Amino acid sequence: MTISKLDYLMKSLHILGTEAADCLQIDSTTISKWRNKQRSIPRRNGQSRQLAEFLLQKEKEQGVRVIFDILKTLKEDINPESIEQQIEVLSFWLTEKKLEPPGSPDVQPPVFMPKNGYNTNISVFLDDNGIDEAVACCLEYVLRLPPEQTIYLVDYSGIQWTKGDELTEEQERINNCMLYFRAVSHYGHRLIIIDCNTDVYRPYRAIFRWMELYLLNGVEVWSCSSIHDDAYHYTNFVVENEIVLQCISNADFGGKPHSLLYTNKETVDFFFNNVSGIMKKSKRLIESVSVNEILTFWDIVQKGLKPKRHIYMLNPSLTLQLTDNALLREILETNEIPRPKIEECLSAAEMIRQIQNENHFSYLCNLDYLEKAAASEMIEDSTLSEICGHQVMITTNHLRKIVNSLMLSPLYRDNHILFTSFDYWNAVPENMSLLVQEDSFVAAWNVKRYKKRLFCLNPDIISGFYRYIEDLKTAIPKICWDKKWQDKQLRRITEPVP
Repeated sequence: MTISKLDYLMKSLHILGTEAADCLQIDSTTISKWRNKQRSIPRRNGQSRQLAEFLLQKEKEQGVRVIFDILKTLKEDINPESIEQQIEVLSFWLTEKKLEPPGSPDVQPPVFMPKNGYNTNISVFLDDNGIDEAVACCLEYVLRLPPEQTIYLVDYSGIQWTKGDELTEEQERINNCMLYFRAVSHYGHRLIIIDCNTDVYRPYRAIFRWMELYLLNGVEVWSCSSIHDDAYHYTNFVVENEIVLQCISNADFGGKPHSLLYTNKETVDFFFNNVSGIMKKSKRLIESVSVNEILTFWDIVQKGLKPKRHIYMLNPSLTLQLTDNALLREILETNEIPRPKIEECLSAAEMIRQIQNENHFSYLCNLDYLEKAAASEMIEDSTLSEICGHQVMITTNHLRKIVNSLMLSPLYRDNHILFTSFDYWNAVPENMSLLVQEDSFVAAWNVKRYKKRLFCLNPDIISGFYRYIEDLKTAIPKICWDKKWQDKQLRRITEPVP
């Protein structure tokens, strides 16, 4: 049995039942029955409003935002200054019963009485537009349940998330779904995605699209090999004891989808048992680590890589990954970074040097970033800022020192560092960084947008990312491979403007 909304809030705010009973001037057994869902909280006699006001006051005393975050999810434009509005929304949420599926049509279908089965109400949503309506109904239902539910999303291509596969395309369905997924995460629910049909040739397309989802709090991404034929596809949302949404499409019939919403116990139990069986066959697909846990991340990288293999690095942090320790220390000290953080960054840099020495690295660096930095008096190093928890600025003088040291490094002399413009590459999301070693490891991050880095040990995903980098190399203009041209661009940055 799931916990009640009141029980969740009282546990989160460490409130005793006797405290609430004293405030409402009722017996503590009544509070206990409300918490255990043995009795509903009444609205008409004003007790729900009294309870809401009490809970909000306790939250204010503790200086936390447990309740307000829930209210913000339920009513995006809620006024943080209006206590009356917050009491009204909270009292309604505490007493609201489960949503019922949308109403039945005017003309009732015949009612069958199966001897070996049961009757149930099913809401059916038709065609492509019906998918958006069905997903909205399902997730709005979930957002009215007590927090800490687990939503299973078993995806075998029953929903066409975009109308194409180009990263530059407007992806309205993904954007709309992300509004709900963010709310689900913010609300305190857990989302387990089981990917049953990853595009093994272009897995980066899915990961780039859903990177924000994969890095939300409370989200896990698993994979399971397809067990169906190519004609039949489905995407299921399942919440134990509560609701199921099944989106089905069949390629043999034009791929038109049907979306079916169930809330009856027997069907929900059936689908939950089914997803439990799929979970037993699944493996974790995506892992993540906080952006500021730099030593943990590079330790994971070191353990995931195989020695003496080729590694591609796209859009690296020049300061952390390609700058010698003496210059890195000087930059951090200039920014008045605390000593423990300086030592942490230097330790991470040492780990990176060790990995470089044990493997064959190829760096693809963003020339646009260097030119922008050279045109400014100083520019922020987002990677170091996140790691240090303090803004780290790179002055023009330090930038010139970084580039000069790069030009003297064995990596650059042996053509393992290539500078090129990323502006014309539609296939590279802005500020995205990648590290990939064929058949061993892949990691991706964007410190300007996300607070976590994702990594994966799945061979199919890794191979797809490795091919992705190989494909990018073919798009680089030939002039960029010319050493004299590279030298000229870098000298332009290192030489002061007269």
